[in-house]
Amino acid sequence: MKNICIVIITMLVFFAGSIQAQERKQLNFMNDQLSEQLFNQTVAQSEPKLVKAKAELLRKHYEALIQSGFNKEEALQLVIALASSHKS
Repeated sequence: MKNICIVIITMLVFFAGSIQAQERKQLNFMNDQLSEQLFNQTVAQSEPKLVKAKAELLRKHYEALIQSGFNKEEALQLVIALASSHKS
């Protein structure tokens, strides 16, 4: 009876270790994929045309805020907040 219990416990430990190894492989794969995706996004967002377009859009927001009655300081603070919210 003791031998059967030892065999069953050994099999359970091996099975649990196998599951953990598979989970680690999946986690490593997901980390690699996420890292590659973030790198590609950074490269894409560094494209000079895109950077210029973003700057022009922020300028248009700033000018529209001033035309809507905000003073320059208020408009600048709102544009800063808008730009900061798009970073994430």
